[in-house]
Amino acid sequence: MTISPAWMKPALSAGSVLRGLMVSELKTPFLGALLDSIGMDFAILDQEHGSYGPDMLASLMAGFRNGRCQPIVRVPEIRRDAFLTPLELGAAGVLVPRVETADDARSIVDFCHYAPSGSRGVSMSRAHTRFSRVNPAEYLPQANADLLIGVQIETEAALDALDDILSVEGIDMAFIGPSDLSVSCGISPKLTSPEMATHVDAILAACKRHGKFGALQTTDWEAALALVPNGLSVISATTDLVALQHGMKAALGALNTLPSAN
Repeated sequence: MTISPAWMKPALSAGSVLRGLMVSELKTPFLGALLDSIGMDFAILDQEHGSYGPDMLASLMAGFRNGRCQPIVRVPEIRRDAFLTPLELGAAGVLVPRVETADDARSIVDFCHYAPSGSRGVSMSRAHTRFSRVNPAEYLPQANADLLIGVQIETEAALDALDDILSVEGIDMAFIGPSDLSVSCGISPKLTSPEMATHVDAILAACKRHGKFGALQTTDWEAALALVPNGLSVISATTDLVALQHGMKAALGALNTLPSAN
């Protein structure tokens, strides 16, 4: 059986801008189908701040199996077993928090890629191959090529080592985390603030220099759209909690003329 190739990296290379969200609390196995129905390109399943263990992650990932929306897993830290479970479950990409050095980046690629560019263990006929018999000589290099590896640039140390980090072969994407970056640098998290805008522009410029994709977590959609000409190509435009809260508040606001229980 031929495994259908992942589509995100070819789409990004062709100039597409991908839209998705961060998910940390929703635990329905139908999540993938739900997001597919509204046209989301990807969902970042958050194991850093969320409560997704291996069993829940397996349940969530199964729901993405037959749709277009792609699952990206944010691992909690740079640790071999933290990558192996999502990859064996068929993650289309991984996102790694608090990457601060080129050595961090090299370790990530080593844990995620099969030989010769990494040391990921080989186990076939699992979820990542759709439990099918595959030719390792064909599958292993294709799996390496298809996997989207993103590193989060969210500290002053990461900014200082930006070119070193993004020069590592196998790293595909620099993901800007304004909240953590603002805390680390002691600046406003608003994308339009002068200090943050300077850092964001520097990260996107570095992405262009090294042939990487620029990514961002934000609910400031106007500011995000303004960054697309500068190289922003992956936008995580909300979170499950924010979307739920805003949707519920909008519904309650529309019904605010009704008698309240308060």
